[in-house]
Amino acid sequence: MLVQSEYYPMRMIGWYKQLIFYTQGIRITTIVFQLALFALITISFLLIVSVPVALASPDGWSSNKNFVFSGASLWIGLVFLVGIPNSFISQ
Repeated sequence: MLVQSEYYPMRMIGWYKQLIFYTQGIRITTIVFQLALFALITISFLLIVSVPVALASPDGWSSNKNFVFSGASLWIGLVFLVGIPNSFISQ
């Protein structure tokens, strides 16, 4: 049986998932924030290790330009992705 409430109107979520999320006070935005923060930390670590290695390769900057720019763009996007849920959570 599905539990209906005005706070969570989705019909496809089972009562056990509602119980897990709402009795412990965990919101979907909190989960999204934690996943985005984990992705930001992971990408940051990968960029710290891989950018110097890519630039020290024999081809250097000319062949690894796209890699560096793609990684930097992904990192900037994740900074904004972490900042938006943070503004909702820290109120």
